[in-house]
Amino acid sequence: MEREADRMEEESERVGEDIEDARDEWEAKERDPDVPGAQPPPGEEESIPGVDADEDEPRDQPGP
Repeated sequence: MEREADRMEEESERVGEDIEDARDEWEAKERDPDVPGAQPPPGEEESIPGVDADEDEPRDQPGP
């Protein structure tokens, strides 16, 4: 069981690194005006449902 837990922990770390790499790549594309569609339209901020621009964590959403 310990071996399985170690494997799962390593996999979790790898996935976390992949997510961080993808986020960094997207942020770089947003800064590059030569990447079409990566920047929000003029006058619009990027909107993520359930997240305020000044928040780091999503708001609680009512369940279904």
